[in-house]
Amino acid sequence: MELYGCVAGPFQTNCWIAVAGKALTVIDPGMGAFATVDGYIKDNGLRLEKVILTHGHIDHTRDAGSLQQAYDVPVFIHADDEFMLDDPAAGVSVQAMALHDADHLVTVDPQARSFFSDGDSITIGGESFAVHHAPGHSPGSVLLVGKTLCFSGDVLFKGSIGRTDLPRSSWPQMDNTLENKVWPLDDGLQILPGHGPSSTMKSERATNPFLRKFHNR
Repeated sequence: MELYGCVAGPFQTNCWIAVAGKALTVIDPGMGAFATVDGYIKDNGLRLEKVILTHGHIDHTRDAGSLQQAYDVPVFIHADDEFMLDDPAAGVSVQAMALHDADHLVTVDPQARSFFSDGDSITIGGESFAVHHAPGHSPGSVLLVGKTLCFSGDVLFKGSIGRTDLPRSSWPQMDNTLENKVWPLDDGLQILPGHGPSSTMKSERATNPFLRKFHNR
């Protein structure tokens, strides 16, 4: 796998581009990601295979519809967050909607939506990743866990975690996710979050204040 990242939109969302041969997968194309991905595909003679969303918030999904419509590809999301593809305002603030120019958002075609569930596997960059349903930041947040990499979306950041004060977010669900989905992850995994710098699970287990409380459990 060849893996590239770009930062997209007003909330500085990490968009990940995974390439295997001529096939390309995009994870979390935020606002402005379409131009970057489209140019990369055309410059390198690649083929967009699919778009994957770690959750449904607009800063991670803003350009998913544009990519889906332009390249006629499936968009994968957990079913519990599909409602935000139809009504992005249901999951974020009015300010976030305005900053992401939601009036010009291209909707993901319902016929192109594919849904993964906890325990499923999905191919990214020629490698298999397990889907771990990890609600809390949003009802349908997921971790995508491979042999050496974990795309953590807004579940886990370097030194922090995703917000739980947004519509349909839940601190009790996040606490359960951290204990039962994040804490058991292998120390050797590189954590590729939805915002900010990458980390490792070993480092987060040792230093992240939201995880340290599980040391003695």
